[in-house]
Amino acid sequence: MESIKFFFSHYFAQWNWILVIIGVCSLVALTVFIERLLQLNKSEINTNRFILSLRKVILEQNILEAIRLCEDSPGTISYIIKAGLLKHERPKDEIESGMEIQGLCEIARLEKNAKILSVIAHITPLIGLLGTVLGFIQAFSEMRQSGLMDISTTRVGEAMEYALVTTAAGLVVAIPTIVGYNYLVSRVKAIVLEVQITSSEIVDLLTHCHEI
Repeated sequence: MESIKFFFSHYFAQWNWILVIIGVCSLVALTVFIERLLQLNKSEINTNRFILSLRKVILEQNILEAIRLCEDSPGTISYIIKAGLLKHERPKDEIESGMEIQGLCEIARLEKNAKILSVIAHITPLIGLLGTVLGFIQAFSEMRQSGLMDISTTRVGEAMEYALVTTAAGLVVAIPTIVGYNYLVSRVKAIVLEVQITSSEIVDLLTHCHEI
């Protein structure tokens, strides 16, 4: 019993940094997910109500009021539409270009740091596997150096079980992280689709008013 305790305390002191790394990864993933979730919630507005109000003032050719509505409703869609409103007197292609450039900036802002979750989801199982391999190497090295003719199956089993903890820890972090990442990606895609539909409608309205 004492030899097993010595074995675990000796080797855990040498490679518990694997578990520390996985723990740090889990904290980073949780922090990034919460920050991105708050940012997405902040960037979304009541699109239907906003577009109804905006359509009314644009048809009245009250562009200044339309810009004010965008400023009073801060969000991804309102920022993009504002970029088009600021070029309302220019040709359609320039209005579209202005909104497209602003859209790229807004989408980049929404996707910021999300890739960190994907990276963590992919590397934590590998880090855990590395810990397991190191644990196996150390376990067999100890047994080889002990010079025992009959290796205790209990000792081998306990050593292997302990080594596999790192793989389990890596998977425990990776699984929810990849779920969180895919959730954020789906939210961003939904916003992008909404932006595309709304922007097209606003460009048509501005072009129509410009022709009148």
